[in-house]
Amino acid sequence: MRPATYNRSGRPPSSASSITSSAGTNDTFDAILASPASSRTSFESWSSSPRRAEYGWQRPAPIKQYRRRRNTGELFDALPEEVLGLILDELKDLHLKPSSTSCATCMMRDMCSVAVSARKLLKVARPALYEDIQLVGADAHTHKKRNKPNFGSRLVLLRRTLRSNLEIAKMVHSIKAPAVPQGIPLDLYQNVVASVIMACPNFERLVGFHQNYDHSFNRLFHALSTRRKLKEMYWTLEASQFQRKRRTSSATPLLSLKDSNFQEAPGDLLLEQSEGFLELHTDWEQLKTLSIHCFPGATLTPVSLIPDIVSRLPALENLHLSHLPFTAFNDANLLSLPSIQTLTLSHLPGVSSEGLSSFVRRPSSRSIRKLILQHVDVGSLPALSQILSNLAVLETFALVQSFSPIMPQHEMIWLFPYLASPKLRKLHWDIPSDQSCANVADSVLARSIAANGFPSLRILRTPNDPEGIFQMLCKPMQTIEMPNDKFRGLISKCTSRPSPPATPTTPTTPRTPGKSPSGLSFPTEVHFFPSKVSSNLSQSRLAAQSRLEAARQTPRFVVNVMDDDGSVVESYGLAGFMGQVESKIQYCVTPDEGATDENGGLVDISDVLGDGGENLRVEGREGCIGRWNTYSGNVIDKKDRERWWHTERGRWRPVALS
Repeated sequence: MRPATYNRSGRPPSSASSITSSAGTNDTFDAILASPASSRTSFESWSSSPRRAEYGWQRPAPIKQYRRRRNTGELFDALPEEVLGLILDELKDLHLKPSSTSCATCMMRDMCSVAVSARKLLKVARPALYEDIQLVGADAHTHKKRNKPNFGSRLVLLRRTLRSNLEIAKMVHSIKAPAVPQGIPLDLYQNVVASVIMACPNFERLVGFHQNYDHSFNRLFHALSTRRKLKEMYWTLEASQFQRKRRTSSATPLLSLKDSNFQEAPGDLLLEQSEGFLELHTDWEQLKTLSIHCFPGATLTPVSLIPDIVSRLPALENLHLSHLPFTAFNDANLLSLPSIQTLTLSHLPGVSSEGLSSFVRRPSSRSIRKLILQHVDVGSLPALSQILSNLAVLETFALVQSFSPIMPQHEMIWLFPYLASPKLRKLHWDIPSDQSCANVADSVLARSIAANGFPSLRILRTPNDPEGIFQMLCKPMQTIEMPNDKFRGLISKCTSRPSPPATPTTPTTPRTPGKSPSGLSFPTEVHFFPSKVSSNLSQSRLAAQSRLEAARQTPRFVVNVMDDDGSVVESYGLAGFMGQVESKIQYCVTPDEGATDENGGLVDISDVLGDGGENLRVEGREGCIGRWNTYSGNVIDKKDRERWWHTERGRWRPVALS
């Protein structure tokens, strides 16, 4: 074997051969790469080396690739934290997506396992674990024995962690607190939740734990008022003690003289109560979503209170107002609203068609992308036309009311489309005034869609479509009904079977080993949400399916089989369907995420304030006990099975307003 420095012609070694000789020494590969000669290729070294003309051409030495053996964990250390964060987000989604059989407790357990596996994963797993904290269901019995008081043990442990580690406390953005334990006073439990919120300087939202406000001092609402980075706030207002004594408003006699169809308004608030409610919104400069719902007997006075509140929220984007009396919100308040993106008006007797027409003509209203009108009672079609035409960037529109808008006298429609919106993508239209035939507003809307008045429309949901005029404008569907639609009517008629109690009582024998009653109290205040008539989507699906099956009996194409003589031997009918093949509109008869068929498919305030799947006393609902990944395959041993087990808890899912 020739040495590396061997030169056949006796010529001095070139720089290219010097690289080869250096590879045979004891220098490391990193030192070779760091040398000046290694930064050049063989051809560059050959062209730059001093040579004589008589030497002729010299073959460059090949560059050998040296692969250093990687150390353990070196490739893992090279991964950026953003990639690891995406992996943990996917893991979190596998646990919490709607079709998952896992729960939030299993998700947090896996996140803890990831956090203790490596120091680099700890930096990524901590934010994933603490940014959105979900404490669902009842506390474990072992926690109740170890900690005092015997309720809210997980909240107490969380508060201890946040107070001892400020870095972790800064990570917390939202908290899902468990429902109120059974037999525990509400004010004591609210104080524990408030103490956890006070330990989070960057707190943004409290979800799944909604409490009513009666204008008296409450530590929970005081803690929320001190969080400057709060993003969402849902107010559910009860009548104060002063309002219960004085049940009618001072404006009732004046309104009764002007309008014979007035509605009696609740009593006014005291001046200090109005000022106190206004002061709660002072520090919320980053609030984006505000929802105000009044229970029967509650109100917000004076009439300028809501405009004053909105004026203190410079970052407000989404506003939801529900069941406010006319003494709390009217057309003048509507015209004073700032520029927002989402507006929901539900059951507001103080808002009229004229007020809506004036509202949409303002320049500040052109930023609205989503508008929902529930039982605002828009009485004229010209008002609807102005709403759709003036809101240039409107993408989602919903109209729900019990009677049909009409054309004023001495006015008629000459050209179509009469109703038009260039960027509207989703339309919810529910006017159940007539169950047998289409009303005037339905016909005008259908003809406007057929005349290309909504070029960007992709989703159309019309629960009340007795003649199928909207279904004919959409893409054909193979099937519409769901498997359980035909049996809902039969189940509702079976009243002999007693329904389970909504609130857990004394502990009973678990259904299966390891399962126990939740021990939580859930509100059953259905009578606090008076609502008008809305269509039932399950009945709408059955009606749409019957129209589809009837259309299949009438073929669209006829195939004639002819013989050599030209006579017809057989004839077949094909492609019986309902709709338009070239249409881009989807006929939607399913509810929004978190909504129910009984409410027409839109998410209402009652859905937001519901249990969200946490209540295990609902018939047919099962919780998670930590064995979601052991149901298939070989069953692990008893010790490992007990390690994965946890207290049965519901699969809670957050619900956002439509």
